[in-house]
Amino acid sequence: MKGRAAPHPAKERPMNPRTLKPRTKRAPAAVGLALAGLAAVGAALAGSRNMDRPHGWHGAGGEHGWGMRSQLAKLDLSDGQKVQIKAIFEDEHTKIAPLAASSMKARRALGEAIHAPVFDETAIRAAAAQSSGAQSDLAVERGRVASRIRAVLTPDQQKQLDAQRQQFLDRMQQRKEQHRAEEGEDSPDAEDLQ
Repeated sequence: MKGRAAPHPAKERPMNPRTLKPRTKRAPAAVGLALAGLAAVGAALAGSRNMDRPHGWHGAGGEHGWGMRSQLAKLDLSDGQKVQIKAIFEDEHTKIAPLAASSMKARRALGEAIHAPVFDETAIRAAAAQSSGAQSDLAVERGRVASRIRAVLTPDQQKQLDAQRQQFLDRMQQRKEQHRAEEGEDSPDAEDLQ
């Protein structure tokens, strides 16, 4: 008489060495948004720099990572477009700088509330609401900058910019999958890409 096979023992999930908790399969979408936001803010706050500089890790204009300036430098902009875009960055810098500082301050306050010695749900919720509001204000202003710059570009340059952005997102996803494979986690779900 053939019986049922014994069930497979539960597979133990690898532990995160920093938190000593089981690793999750999905990274919060907020992490991706925060990284994208920091890259855009860094580009906007970089000030007026020469967009014709050779590209390296710091990109055109010297900003870290993948900022809008390094994307724009690849578009073969006319001198007139460069002057217009430089003016947009200079104009928007006065608006974005205080918003970025406020957002950073709110995120620090949230981190402090989360890691306070005594749990205080009300304080955490208040800090999270403050952080969310600051990030929303910054996102709106970044969107305004992007819209103003896109208006200066030709339709072909806009398509090139969109293609560059997609290539960047594809590379980020590839790195994320590679990191997960190295850490022994499953591949990401489609919703992780959002």
